[in-house]
Amino acid sequence: MKLSAFCLFVSLLQVVMLRAQDFVVPDDGDFVAAIYAANNRKDYGRRFTILVKAGTHVSRGSGELISTKVKSRQGADSLIWFPSPIVTLIAPRVTIMGEGRDVSIVENRPVHEGIGITSTLFVNGADSTEIRDITLRCNFNNDPTAFANRAVALRERGCRGNYLKNVRLLSTQDTYYTNAGGDTTLDSCDIHGTVDFICGGGTVRFNSCTIYLEPRGKTGSRDVVCAPATKSDEMGYIFRNCIINGSPEQAGRYHLARPWRNTPACVFLNTRMILQPAPAGYCEMHGTLPRLFAEYGSVDKDGKPVDCSQRKTTFKNRAGEVVAMQYSPVLTDEEYQKYE
Repeated sequence: MKLSAFCLFVSLLQVVMLRAQDFVVPDDGDFVAAIYAANNRKDYGRRFTILVKAGTHVSRGSGELISTKVKSRQGADSLIWFPSPIVTLIAPRVTIMGEGRDVSIVENRPVHEGIGITSTLFVNGADSTEIRDITLRCNFNNDPTAFANRAVALRERGCRGNYLKNVRLLSTQDTYYTNAGGDTTLDSCDIHGTVDFICGGGTVRFNSCTIYLEPRGKTGSRDVVCAPATKSDEMGYIFRNCIINGSPEQAGRYHLARPWRNTPACVFLNTRMILQPAPAGYCEMHGTLPRLFAEYGSVDKDGKPVDCSQRKTTFKNRAGEVVAMQYSPVLTDEEYQKYE
């Protein structure tokens, strides 16, 4: 009897805990319905909490018609319209939490690739968003071998004070389209991809995160961790105490970063590079010049200092002229302290 009473108590406690959430997926509806409820609540002043229970939850997206251009067999562009696979959060102070990032998975399955038309979740101007203990996956065309398509798992834009903890982001190219005009902190997150799989603007702090380079199939092309497009009033990407690992064929050939737009900046602080990049570390993109691409305290899998003597410090501008950067690719102790 005592054991039965205890089991009943635990069951009741679990029910109470579940109902402490504002929306439970799938009990109250799917992930799209949860975001709709958060966006349309009356009181934005209090935090709205969504619990995503264990399981793989396939998000159909908003379904509104959006368009993209595709090439025909004759090479001409044609405009096509299709239901959006994106669900967009616009309300502030929302927490999205799973029961563990290995067991609570939200994914969408876009059929057209593109950085602006594929996000599993788009956090648009939704300040103080928290995402915890969950996996967001963009499963392009429901095809695990689709390794080089632009397919965004998480996109943020113009959000202040966003926070991710123990979140896994899965895709290939452009996995995480970062917070242009805003700031985000990620703690103990896991980000997978191939090309520029962290890209965009904002001030984004990656603390003790694992960065994982996926294979590129038969193309043999080099992966690139990030393509910052940060502006001069943004600190850019700050990787602190992170681990870089991945598919073995990328060892010694992938790049840490390439400059996308604006005045991009990224720093790698005390990074453990289980998989080391090409000696140059960085590469070109569209004639954009980086404001700062640098490291401090990079070590290999055994904890030994990484040789940064060949890191790239010259880039071509839009006119094709070679320009020497006015910074060292290895931060001094004083420069490092600015990030403490």
